[in-house]
Amino acid sequence: MLNIIKADLYRIFKGKAIYVAIIIILVLASVSCFSMSPGHIGINTSFEEQPLVQDEELLNKVYETDSILETRKLMKEYGAYPLDKGQLGANANLYYIFIIIVVTVLVTDLSNSTAKNTLSSAISRKKYYLSKLITCIGLGTFLVLINNYGSYLINLIMNGREFSAGLLEIMKLTILQLPCFYGIISLLVCIGFCFRKTGTFNSITIPLIIVVQLILTGISTLFHLDTTNILNYEFQYIIGNLIANPSNTYILQTLVLAIFYIIVFNVIGYRVFRKTEIK
Repeated sequence: MLNIIKADLYRIFKGKAIYVAIIIILVLASVSCFSMSPGHIGINTSFEEQPLVQDEELLNKVYETDSILETRKLMKEYGAYPLDKGQLGANANLYYIFIIIVVTVLVTDLSNSTAKNTLSSAISRKKYYLSKLITCIGLGTFLVLINNYGSYLINLIMNGREFSAGLLEIMKLTILQLPCFYGIISLLVCIGFCFRKTGTFNSITIPLIIVVQLILTGISTLFHLDTTNILNYEFQYIIGNLIANPSNTYILQTLVLAIFYIIVFNVIGYRVFRKTEIK
């Protein structure tokens, strides 16, 4: 199993995908720091219900301008606030980086003959599954750390300490978010083992977050349910909520949910993989 992990890491760091992912992360962090406004893909998160900037008049001016320089000037005039903390609240964007990792580590092997060749040797399917999962989680952790501490350092250089939450706070928030990231990586690994083809995998995973959000919103509207209570346990909302000074109860609930994701999706993924003929 260790040899498979080593071989995957050697192949990945010899290739371009991991470096493209790192460049994307750092470019997005730099743009966010320069414009002083964290951005995300998807519907609004609860973190934005408690915005970093409370001045409504200033926010209206920011929304009206289409100039990054003007936005930066307005936000600087507002005064100190923890911009890097806000950037971590938009970390659901890393989901799309995880897709790149899972495709590179797993789906490409299953789409080609590489997995069949590996399994025809003395490697069991259990060891193969665990090696791919460990590699995806390890690389995911590596990229989360680059994203979070990269955002912290870039923000510190561009904007100064008055716009930073501090290193210890970034470390604490990173630890809070990691279980949720491991849960979503487990989901992607499960989908990879279930469908095995790169095109199918991408067509399912790329729109998945937004589709789930729309479905949950539609259900809450149809049955007149409280949208907030439903969406509070959706991936993007959890990532935002964990930044917005959550209660200990909520942290524990999200931890339990993350563990549930890790166990259930890996059990499903392994059972499907064990029974599937790899061509």
